[in-house]
Amino acid sequence: MKLTIGRQELPRPPVEIADEVELWAREHGRHGTLHFVPTALRGFEVIRGAWVVRLSLRENDKRLLLYRQGLAPEPPTEDVWLHVPNAHPEKPIPNTDGLKEGPYVALDIVQLGAAGVRRFLEKGDTWSGRGEYQSLEQQVRAVRAENSAAREKFRADQKETSRLEQRDKRRWRFKIPFIPVSIGLKRPTERGSTP
Repeated sequence: MKLTIGRQELPRPPVEIADEVELWAREHGRHGTLHFVPTALRGFEVIRGAWVVRLSLRENDKRLLLYRQGLAPEPPTEDVWLHVPNAHPEKPIPNTDGLKEGPYVALDIVQLGAAGVRRFLEKGDTWSGRGEYQSLEQQVRAVRAENSAAREKFRADQKETSRLEQRDKRRWRFKIPFIPVSIGLKRPTERGSTP
């Protein structure tokens, strides 16, 4: 099946990279396909595009609920765009009649190779499309745990600060002097000589 826009045929993914995407997805209990999506068009001509990994959802995923109830025409997928943030957004694209760079730069999957695409999918940063967490619930649990730990640390710090302030106030009220500890720093003398 050829995918075309106007008369222009869209590129197909290299077989070894498409196989690596499917293998990676199967390791995580899913199926994955690689698609080319045009991101900049001039008429029917594709100027720029990006590769997208389309992953099926697990059977226990809550996002499938509407599809199972017949309220969605097709099952939802998780899409991972193979791109990185653009250092120079809004920069004019040469020879395109005023088109500008977008906020992301598509990665060249041929240069990445199968291993590079796998590394990109395994990354936990938000630019990889997958993000740091596997689900929204996991993210909420992690944020709640971090907030709880931060509250406990804040309370402990406040308690220690209060304790030190009360100690200083007590010394001031009862006129308890701060006794400096002196250290004897005399030079050792030679035998038979007097200091």
